[in-house]
Order: sequence, then C-alpha cells, then structure tokens
Amino acid sequence: MAKRNASQRGMTLLEVMVALVIFSTAALALMNSVSLNVRFTHGLADTLQASWVAENQLAEAQLTKSDFPDAEQQGTELMGGRNWNWRMQRVKVADKRWADEILVYAEGDESQPVVAMRVLSPEEIK
Repeated sequence: MAKRNASQRGMTLLEVMVALVIFSTAALALMNSVSLNVRFTHGLADTLQASWVAENQLAEAQLTKSDFPDAEQQGTELMGGRNWNWRMQRVKVADKRWADEILVYAEGDESQPVVAMRVLSPEEIK
C-alpha cells in the first residue's frame, strides 16, 4: 500500500459512501414528513369546505325561519370548485328531544360524511 502524503486532501470512497447513506436517510425522512403534511392539509381543506356547506344550510333555515323537515331532504351545493351533497332532517336524540342534523358528503363518495352537524334548538336545551 502506498503511503498517503500529508499534503493530499479529500475524502476516501468509504467516507463519501457513509455521507451519502446519512444524507439519503435524512432525505427520505424529510420526504415522508412532507407527504404526510400535504395529505393532512388536503383533508383539512375538504373538512373546512364541507363545514361551510353545512353552516350555509343552517343559516338559510334560520333566515327563512323554516323548520328542518322530518323526512330527509337532499341537495347539492358548489363550494371551492367542487360539488358537495348535503342531507338534512330533524332527528330524535332523546325522549322528547329533537335536533336538526346536516350531513355533507363529497360528490361521488356517499360512504361516509365529511362533516356531520347536529344542532339542538334553544328550547330543547333547557
């Protein structure tokens, strides 16, 4: 083996490979974190828009002073460039207690509501 001159500088191949392993591990962890953050942000945007749809239906019922129907009523609203399907009705929550319920679904996915809101009327809260 040849002796290394004291004036030579640089990294050996082994040192470079160890540095690349450390860097790639850190980069993968960062990419995983960014991916989870993007997914969470997208879900949060959906939840926010669906809650606006539900609040719009509640506000409309209050402004027109109309009661929620006993039979389920359905409709569609455009919010954030997407169509949202909503269902509203008056539901029994306990003995002689009723609540107004609004369920909002993403268009094309009726399996589970994005937002479910139940509101007791003031006279029911007593």
